[in-house]
Amino acid sequence: MIDQANGRHSGAESTTAVVVQADDALILHGTTASLAATGRVEVLPAERMAEADVVVVITAEVTTGTLQAMSRITETTAGRARVVLVADRVSEPQLRFAAGHGVVAFLMRSRTSGSRLLAAVLESHRGEPVPSTRRLNVLRDQLRSSRNGAVPGEQLPAGLAAREIDVLRMLAEGMDVMQIAAELTYSERLIKSVIHSVVKRFGLRNRTHAVAHAIRIGIL
Repeated sequence: MIDQANGRHSGAESTTAVVVQADDALILHGTTASLAATGRVEVLPAERMAEADVVVVITAEVTTGTLQAMSRITETTAGRARVVLVADRVSEPQLRFAAGHGVVAFLMRSRTSGSRLLAAVLESHRGEPVPSTRRLNVLRDQLRSSRNGAVPGEQLPAGLAAREIDVLRMLAEGMDVMQIAAELTYSERLIKSVIHSVVKRFGLRNRTHAVAHAIRIGIL
């Protein structure tokens, strides 16, 4: 690890203190050096984890060891630190666990540049605290967007956002608006708005037609 200072920087605007964890030594040293070189964060050694604002966890595949590491981060920082997870493979149960242990951002390892990681770190530090259920929805959106090569928030190639695809998939499974809202922990009003947006944007007749359209273009 690279320790740029013996203590936290002082001044009008505090510096984001970051600890990097990785299961590959080369990636670990390369990432810490890259972040430190920006001058926009303070990279701390692992033994100063308790002082970290953000912890970056980098792994090819999320394993039991990765989840245990997240638990230790929560314990060491008393749940204060935000976690940025960078991985190529993660399951839904693992994502749910991550959301409950401080993970606020997910990036696909094979598609993450140094500038994008820095942006995620800074945004994670600045962001307002949100409930773990809401974090799970954010992570789901980021995971789906990453798998499709899109930046979170951008539309996927078919012109549908990740959240819209989730809603259409649940409609196709026979779920109603109330059930979808409960599953995604969104309001029923928001789910209705998502459906209306898809129907209007593609010139469809109703939600059934929207599901049929999604199936026809190969999204579902």
